[in-house]
Amino acid sequence: MLWLLPVLLVATGMGCGAASQEPASDGRIPVRVFVLLISTSQVAFYRWAEQAFEAAHPEVDVRIEQFPGSSLKDFEIKLRLRFASGQAPDLFHVNTNVGAELAALGLLAPAPPDVVALVDTNSVNEMARTAARFDGTYYGVVSDVVWTALYYNRTHFREAGLDPDRPPRTWDELLEMADRLTVRRPDGTPVRAGLSLRKTGFKAGTAEKWLTFLYSAGGRAFDENGTRTLINSPAGRAALDFYAEVLFRRRIDDVALEGDQQGFGQGRVSMFIREPHVIGWLKQNYPDLDFGVAPIPRRDTSLSSGGAYMFAVSRDSPHPDAAWRFARFLMSDSVYVRYAAGGSVVPALRSVARRPAYTGDPRWRVFLEQPARLSGGFPRAGRALDILGAYIEQFCYGRLEAGEMLRLAERDMNAVLAPNRRRDPS
Repeated sequence: MLWLLPVLLVATGMGCGAASQEPASDGRIPVRVFVLLISTSQVAFYRWAEQAFEAAHPEVDVRIEQFPGSSLKDFEIKLRLRFASGQAPDLFHVNTNVGAELAALGLLAPAPPDVVALVDTNSVNEMARTAARFDGTYYGVVSDVVWTALYYNRTHFREAGLDPDRPPRTWDELLEMADRLTVRRPDGTPVRAGLSLRKTGFKAGTAEKWLTFLYSAGGRAFDENGTRTLINSPAGRAALDFYAEVLFRRRIDDVALEGDQQGFGQGRVSMFIREPHVIGWLKQNYPDLDFGVAPIPRRDTSLSSGGAYMFAVSRDSPHPDAAWRFARFLMSDSVYVRYAAGGSVVPALRSVARRPAYTGDPRWRVFLEQPARLSGGFPRAGRALDILGAYIEQFCYGRLEAGEMLRLAERDMNAVLAPNRRRDPS
């Protein structure tokens, strides 16, 4: 109901209208900015950005609000409620799947031509270039693009007699190396996972890690217009069979093991698949860990599931020109370099990604060269991914077999995506 309430309020005309903003007492133009607070480095960056921008544009009063906590879902609910109550921020930072829903409701201002030109000519890859484009219109500029690669413990490789400079390139090699890297009790229960799969947690994240295997098996998550899911396919069954091989047949991983980056940093995981921010996190928390980053092992191809986050401006902003001006400032090279470095993100701007700090680092270079596909980019994609993640969790705990899991997930995801059929051009 919390998810539906903002949409229902907007759809019925309740609480609509331009956001009320009192001008600054000194007559400056107020620009309210709403972002999710993720780290202390982000706090410092936005404090600096606000001061630097206002020094160059003294007629503008930037008011940045960083929503506390690390819950993306809570942030999105808060943002929707602000739109529904007529208190939408001028500029905000949001996942592009949510951006697609706001655009479909007519709540976003189309990007001005110079912002569109920046996106078209300076995006790091096709995913970054198209993630903020909905129904042929650009509604923002992508600041963060995230996709996955394979992290592996080089020390564990040496201990198992594996070449640390030759990580797995295929699913078969991944399974064989993971089997050798796994440490088990006498009863076969793993105490160190040779490969840690994403089995639980944030549901959309659980889905996106599995989609990397679906894509690498030649499958797709959705049809082109986001009207139905395509997971119930030979590629979907192959991706689930890979999970079954790891969890049930070879016992390389287990739901009782703490995996992900924490388990990897503490030596209980030899390999796992994760986004680029882990590079900075490991350097900060486990500076002595000898680890490498490799492309996603392929079955048919090497293709990662990805997501994107964009800066967008509310359609009802009283000061859209000033809001876009601050967005341009944030995405200028000299400013964006500071943003990308502080957040350990793959630069969305090609001009920044070409800098030696990225091209000269073999770990970052893997991410820059890794092909990726956006998971979603249309209304209700986020909710469909939540459903998929919940079913994958049930499969990993052995509560559903593969065929039933795919059938039930397909049914429930298609029910969520059904309203998109009204927008299907065909």
